[in-house]
Amino acid sequence: MMKKNSINTILVTTNFSEKSNNAIKMAANIATRHSARIIIFHSINNHFLIDRTGKQVIGAETIKENSEKTENALSDLKSSLTSEFPTLHFETIIKNDSLVNGINDTIDLENVDLIVSGTSGQQKFAQLILGSLSYEILNGANCSVLLVPENCVKYSFEKILVTVRVLDDLSEKVDLSLAIAKKNKGVISLLGISSEDDLLTITDAYQEIRKNLAVSGQEYESHFLLTRDKATQISKFSKDDLADIIILNYQDEDSWKSIFSENFLKHIINNTDIPLFFLKNKNNTSNSDGNAGFDITLPCPG
Repeated sequence: MMKKNSINTILVTTNFSEKSNNAIKMAANIATRHSARIIIFHSINNHFLIDRTGKQVIGAETIKENSEKTENALSDLKSSLTSEFPTLHFETIIKNDSLVNGINDTIDLENVDLIVSGTSGQQKFAQLILGSLSYEILNGANCSVLLVPENCVKYSFEKILVTVRVLDDLSEKVDLSLAIAKKNKGVISLLGISSEDDLLTITDAYQEIRKNLAVSGQEYESHFLLTRDKATQISKFSKDDLADIIILNYQDEDSWKSIFSENFLKHIINNTDIPLFFLKNKNNTSNSDGNAGFDITLPCPG
């Protein structure tokens, strides 16, 4: 669980694309405000042959060549970032594993508080079936995740949209939101959103958070919406409210939907063009089996 008011270590994934570079820029700006260190993470794409003896690597020479290219590319990237952000501490990590396993190993070893990853927004048909990399990271990573749209060009959070739609980890969400607001000198926009089924519980939680914000002295606005289509309304409200970031709990209310439908998480990712911060309580996460089904890893440079 992220400690109160604390973002000390940020892991940002890269595949050396413009989308990844934008996520790194976002991570660097956050790290500057929070005095955090940054780990630049890359997972090498290995190829495997499954036979009766188990999984075997194909092409050791190719893997070695990819590793060397990756190390050089990360070294160049680190040098460039150190020149642009001289007050920050950058580290690089290469993992030769499935994407989620490599990330979670690093989370454990380096006590990572936040993962920052770029996202392209709308998923193509194949991604709806297999899952995009950003969606895979969101589902499998054992800490909070910030998804940064490729076209995002604002790296400060002056208007922070905080949603109250489920009851999990609300006190941690308030602490996090206050910390981000303080570091950005921002305003919190509190949005209670519920269906008729959970109206009483969400209303009570929403009113309690309003009291806490008032006591904290933090500048805030508050709104409440009654709807069953929460993802659509949160996205629409964020645009109307000119929000710079949305703070969400990691709970997927519509996880029962088929892979051809948009559950809450996919819908909010696909229809929102500002960063999405998904709060995950590290105490409640479990290691994912990154080798189940298929391997999806970030490609090597070149």
